[in-house]
Amino acid sequence: MNDQNTIAKSVDKLFKMKTNNYIFIYTPPKVGSTTLVSSLRISLGKSYNVIHIHDEIMLSVLTGIHGVKINDIIQFLSNQGKNIYVIDVYRTPIERKMSEFFEKISPYHFNNTANQISNYSLKRISDRFNKIFPHIENGDHYCEKYNISDPIPFDFNNKYTIQTINHITYIKLRLCDSTLWASILSNVFNLDIVIVHDYKTEDKDIGQLYNQFKTAYQLPANYLTLIQNDRYFQFYYNETERNEYINMWKNRLTTDFIPYTEQEYHFYMNLCLENQYINDIDIDHYIDNGCFCKYCSQKRRDIFFKAKAGEKYFEKIIHREVIQQVKTQKIQSKMKEFIYKKNNKFKPKQFQINMKISNV
Repeated sequence: MNDQNTIAKSVDKLFKMKTNNYIFIYTPPKVGSTTLVSSLRISLGKSYNVIHIHDEIMLSVLTGIHGVKINDIIQFLSNQGKNIYVIDVYRTPIERKMSEFFEKISPYHFNNTANQISNYSLKRISDRFNKIFPHIENGDHYCEKYNISDPIPFDFNNKYTIQTINHITYIKLRLCDSTLWASILSNVFNLDIVIVHDYKTEDKDIGQLYNQFKTAYQLPANYLTLIQNDRYFQFYYNETERNEYINMWKNRLTTDFIPYTEQEYHFYMNLCLENQYINDIDIDHYIDNGCFCKYCSQKRRDIFFKAKAGEKYFEKIIHREVIQQVKTQKIQSKMKEFIYKKNNKFKPKQFQINMKISNV
């Protein structure tokens, strides 16, 4: 455990307000977690602090403090009597690998602009993807990062797992059940939760190539064996689901592929990191960035009710943009008021004249 004062400073850096309720969306990348973040912020408003975190590197960037672990912060808040929820999401391995690869395809894997990479052949993209396929992360935070000694089996009936340890509630979801998330989370929090879909790779500059790749990609036959033997695939998918998934990919197989060795992959990643030209965490990719000023709070409620009514596309709640919109609306309102007064300045006097004439 780290020094309590250092952990307390990290908490102050992470959260914008004091509350008794905290939600950690503590997941690997590319599993649908940004959708959860915005959905819970939109639905819960000021009643919960919601933070999105992948690992300690991201934590140090967000706080500027090194050496503090995410679990230290979770336990620190729990020891203070706070209500803590920690949520993880499972995504099928091939799709997760694809999404993670394309998320970094421009700054890491090809060190080129999205526009230039969009002109690359699918064969070139597939070859690079296959070289690193076995090495792209496929770990599980619930089983590996939460310090849970005995993770309970996934509940295939309710489509989620919930486990409380030391007053901390851990929740495991699956991306394939995302249409049920509103119902699941409403039940967990005993509040009305709406799902606001957010930040898909398809929507990025590289989106067209990504869609083409997902449609055309053929899986090397030896990689299908890796997927079949994956422990988390077996843990989070029942036998029927596994068979359906495997059979789907059996129709898209190609010849075996020899990937990078561990040593070659480490060399490759070191080279990518040295050459990368983007090294920022984009906090503005959420629909709801977590500001609790009255203007952002009002826009949050507007989005909530629009989502309840079935709308799917929304402007982001970014404080500086919301404030600019408010200023613009105030200026427009004053202009309308000025024009109205100018046009109606002499109407009361004319009205009196008309009244006198009518009484003659």
